[in-house]
Amino acid sequence: MKKSPRKSPSKLPRRRDAYTATTLVGPPEERDATAAAFVRPQVEERLVDEGEIGSGGSGSVHRAYDPNLRRSVATKVLAPRLVKNPDFMRRFVEEARVMAQLDHPNIVPVHDLVVEERRTGYIVMKLVRGRTLEAIVAEQVERETRADSLHELLAAFLKVCDALAFAHSRGVIHCDLKPANIMVGEFGEVYLMDWGIAAQKSQEVEVPASPGFRKNTRGTPAYMSPEQATGRVDAVSERTDIFGLGAVLYFILAGRAPFDAKSVTQALSRAKLRECEDIEVAAAIAPPPALARIVRKAMALDPADRFASVRELHHAVDEVLRSDWNLPTMVLAPGSVIIREGDFADAAYIIVRGRCAVSKTIDGEKRALRTLEPGAVFGETGVLSGDVRTATVEAITEVTLKVVTREVFHGRLGSDTWLGKFVMALADRFRELDAKLAARADGSERTPPPR
Repeated sequence: MKKSPRKSPSKLPRRRDAYTATTLVGPPEERDATAAAFVRPQVEERLVDEGEIGSGGSGSVHRAYDPNLRRSVATKVLAPRLVKNPDFMRRFVEEARVMAQLDHPNIVPVHDLVVEERRTGYIVMKLVRGRTLEAIVAEQVERETRADSLHELLAAFLKVCDALAFAHSRGVIHCDLKPANIMVGEFGEVYLMDWGIAAQKSQEVEVPASPGFRKNTRGTPAYMSPEQATGRVDAVSERTDIFGLGAVLYFILAGRAPFDAKSVTQALSRAKLRECEDIEVAAAIAPPPALARIVRKAMALDPADRFASVRELHHAVDEVLRSDWNLPTMVLAPGSVIIREGDFADAAYIIVRGRCAVSKTIDGEKRALRTLEPGAVFGETGVLSGDVRTATVEAITEVTLKVVTREVFHGRLGSDTWLGKFVMALADRFRELDAKLAARADGSERTPPPR
């Protein structure tokens, strides 16, 4: 099929400073002999617009082709109605310069800035292929697959934290963190986008107000910090972005923004007072308790109560990823038998909520041994030794348990490592002691084999 020729749009004007830079290789005599034939003026004088990717209040983003470097790029084009506004044009230029200074793997690289006074302005950037975090979570909500992919979403979130920590080290505060501004590429790339209203601590920059908001109010109300919502520009700090990160985490877990509302005014009103459902109520799937605590702390009403830095928040989320939060969970009704004496030990359990009773048959009689509270672990000895259960555990109340299968237990512990061998030896000692105590109880004590 014959491709239609690309058309050069008026939005991407002729570049007068275009030039050719060609490097010749080979012996000097060959370079001299072929230079005239080799070097030809092949450089185009403009980018080729290939269509709009998306649009917003201040302009649109286009896909464009760079014939000189033979690659596709993205161009962020300032809306025609704003080109003639000096304040918006100045802010547009400032955005490009801020992004250009933030050379980080999780921040989109800027290639060029083109401005023609009162005519056009656009930023040439790397073209990111992928989807926004907002679109990814929305799809998972629809398919009810959030629990399976929470690990991947949190891993992407940590990369956003990396980008933001770097920006803060350069004195730049993003001020508009939301899932729509986070792009996840096809091969795991994560980019924090849209630095259009970023604040710089190193210099005072007058920022144009967003349409329909108070003069000093800027950002997205559904994810906005209280200090932003009340227009207190002097109170904006790194902890403002930490609030935004907490709001993004809220969205990942709940599938909706914390201050989701029918109107901008209503969302702004809720943001001022931090009026939102607790994350454990809002989340369709119960989040790990540690992660719920992180959301609450990051989104604290008083900035002083939030994490002190993005690195601190990053560390807290990373600890959750390294913990047992992604183990399978089971909920059992009161009276349910969780493990039964004499059965093969195929899993161990951690009590998250509720209480359990431990009993053992001695002299043909069932005897209560102890009560297990949240945080207790049971069944691990049998899993380690590969033997049968030596006691029965039943639910006293409704209980929520984390399940550690035999395969997971041995896979994570590593039975062929020195630590694994120590733990296995301890498990054998406990079983020998248990057998000895049971023998004393029924009057038939036997000496365990030597170790």
